[in-house]
Amino acid sequence: MKGSASMSEAFSDDPVGPLEIARENLEKFADSFITQDSLRKMIDWYLVLKDVINDKDINEIEKKQVEEEMEYFSTAWSAMADIFYEKGISA
Repeated sequence: MKGSASMSEAFSDDPVGPLEIARENLEKFADSFITQDSLRKMIDWYLVLKDVINDKDINEIEKKQVEEEMEYFSTAWSAMADIFYEKGISA
């Protein structure tokens, strides 16, 4: 059964042809786009938190809650930066 070995090779998971390569490139682009959009939204949210913390009309409880959320945000941001660094992505 000489032909069966070549059939299994034909159905491997390796990219084959321009359409498969285009699909992989599209996936990478979509991942990058989603990441960029998420980072923009995180920055927007951080700016909102900064505005809230600087508001003179908030009470101490609200201020503590916002400070705590900013600490969580900072931790998450640092973790993401570490992951990007490990992948070779830097600013």
